[in-house]
Amino acid sequence: MVRYWTSKKQKSVVSERREQLDLLFEFANTELKEKKNDQLKRQIYDLLNSIMTGHSETCPDLISAGSDELINGLQKHIRARLKKIIHNTKLLAEMPLWKMGGSIEFTVEAKINRFHERFRFRKIKAGNELKALKRMIDKAIIDIIRDLDFKPNRFHQCPRCGNFFYQPTEKEKSYCSIRCGDAVRLQQFRKLKKNNISK
Repeated sequence: MVRYWTSKKQKSVVSERREQLDLLFEFANTELKEKKNDQLKRQIYDLLNSIMTGHSETCPDLISAGSDELINGLQKHIRARLKKIIHNTKLLAEMPLWKMGGSIEFTVEAKINRFHERFRFRKIKAGNELKALKRMIDKAIIDIIRDLDFKPNRFHQCPRCGNFFYQPTEKEKSYCSIRCGDAVRLQQFRKLKKNNISK
């Protein structure tokens, strides 16, 4: 494995993005109706609030904690985005995944000798809260994929349980967990054994 010199800041960004990706996968794979998932909902609200930082003029306070309609709509949206990524990796041509409306502001901060890129959302009209939150989730997904330099063909959906997951290594991974893989192999073994006995 080749290792490259990276700064502590780059490592912290990678670590933060990886945590955000894990949170989005956990959110997409969880049944939200259960009471024990309130902590997960709060983490999603925190992620959205961190995305909204710096967008207060275009994104007024959209999140009213406890709004199940918004949270369920976001979960459906994330699942649809992940399914689209997985589906489009099976196609041979370049396919657009989604578009985002807004503008990019690119600045230089001379004091610390750094460039800054900031995406600005379009103004959000009252009544379009869910649409605005979906755009923020889209931006989070784009930022995660860009910062971690992910390969599209490593996004998968488990054929046994339907959970979404990212395969971090080159080794092909068909199931989301060892548990799912073992369950499928055991089922195949029992089926094969039953067929051999019946012959």
